[in-house]
Amino acid sequence: MNSNYLLNFVIPQGPTGPTGIQGITGPTGATGATGPTGPESDGLKAYGGKYNNTEQTISLSIATPSQVPLANTMPNSNTTYTTANTITTSQSGIYEINYFINMSAAVATTVTVAVRNNGTNIPSTVISRALSVGTNSLYSGSTIVNLASGANIDLAMSALLAVGITLGTGVNASLTIKRLN
Repeated sequence: MNSNYLLNFVIPQGPTGPTGIQGITGPTGATGATGPTGPESDGLKAYGGKYNNTEQTISLSIATPSQVPLANTMPNSNTTYTTANTITTSQSGIYEINYFINMSAAVATTVTVAVRNNGTNIPSTVISRALSVGTNSLYSGSTIVNLASGANIDLAMSALLAVGITLGTGVNASLTIKRLN
């Protein structure tokens, strides 16, 4: 036989046979070490707010702070509204506080507005301004402060003379807090 002829001869491949039965599952490996705790979830840690939209006149005594009425509540998380006109923190931390009040005076006098922490003015929120009779004046501010759990935050005003302060129509006062960390 010719040897060149055998080298060029190709035998065709047959069809693939059926798949065999699956084998048994092997043993489970050891559990790996626990990874580090991830960062806190995004979003605010705590927040709350109150506002007033009732037109009313508040009588102030000489140099005696009076709470600004804040009868309406905003959505909240990790804060409570158990005391009238007050937002109470449930967590300590660094908070941003925003506030405003729109008012007019029946007598020309100096009126001071401040956000208070447990009845004590937060220094960075104190605004004193001479008001003219019957002219609306807007007091507003924002600050970042450290607050303890259980802090009672409110908005207060006082005057150098006994005076009637009128809160106008629409939303006339607002106080919000947001825990940043």
